[in-house]
Amino acid sequence: MRDSLIKILPQHHLKKTVFDTCLILQYYRVELLCHDAQQLAVEPVIFEMQMEYLANNFNVISSEEMEWHLRTSVQFAPRTVVVTFDGGYTDVLYNAKNVLERFGIFATVFSSSESIITKRQFWWDRLEDLLIANKADGELEIEIDGQLFRWILKTQLNRFCAYDDLYAILCKKTPIEQKEIIYKIANDLEINAEELDSHRLMDAQELKELDECDLVTIGGHPHSFVRLSLLDRGQQIKEIKKNKEVLEEVLGQRVKCFSYPFDNIHSVETAQILSDNGFGLAYGNYYGAVSLAKEIDFYNLPRVKVGN
Repeated sequence: MRDSLIKILPQHHLKKTVFDTCLILQYYRVELLCHDAQQLAVEPVIFEMQMEYLANNFNVISSEEMEWHLRTSVQFAPRTVVVTFDGGYTDVLYNAKNVLERFGIFATVFSSSESIITKRQFWWDRLEDLLIANKADGELEIEIDGQLFRWILKTQLNRFCAYDDLYAILCKKTPIEQKEIIYKIANDLEINAEELDSHRLMDAQELKELDECDLVTIGGHPHSFVRLSLLDRGQQIKEIKKNKEVLEEVLGQRVKCFSYPFDNIHSVETAQILSDNGFGLAYGNYYGAVSLAKEIDFYNLPRVKVGN
């Protein structure tokens, strides 16, 4: 376990300027999945070992404490880490929460808000169910933006390749376009699902239950978990404002931090929208450590994705 976590937390980060540096760990799911095409999940037994190791060897702080250090330039304790979860899956409540409590680990959990209202799966989970869990056979032929695409689906390798191709296309589409393409795929395939993984997202009651844990802070995503860089300013405002309104109504308190899905970059305009809506921090999707020795971009903090 020590060796595996040192791979996550590289030596060049651990040894240099230990008082200046904080690593933000990015988790998604804590679950044993049949397929996990995006490799988002950490198995519960491994997650428990990781949290025990962090508790015994690192200074794990909350997002709020990290923000205080960043704004005051007060040095971090050696080996300081922040734990975050993207997506808002139910397994964070049912599989991760008790482990966090057992080891006293602070965590920030980000949630979209459309899923609270509609109880819909994310599009990539629906795509996995259709192609991979469904064991789609034969071929898939659909038209996207006037171009005809065709995939052979004879083997599981074929299905994963088709999934990867379609994921690359869909992640650059708007929510309406994503739904239309998923609908086309579902219509073209004969559905006979097997080994469906649970991809359920937290509803309002579950999110509130998680928020009642003193170690957990709830943060926001875009309302429909869309890539903000695809949207114009007006659409970004709607996505960010709607998310904050829904989450704060559910939780009965302010939501102050945000996480970008997909995007590795953000615009000054997006940062201003987040600031105008009361978000003080935003977490990105690019590798790196937060360092007091450098200028801090409060609306694009780097993270280290943790896998199984």
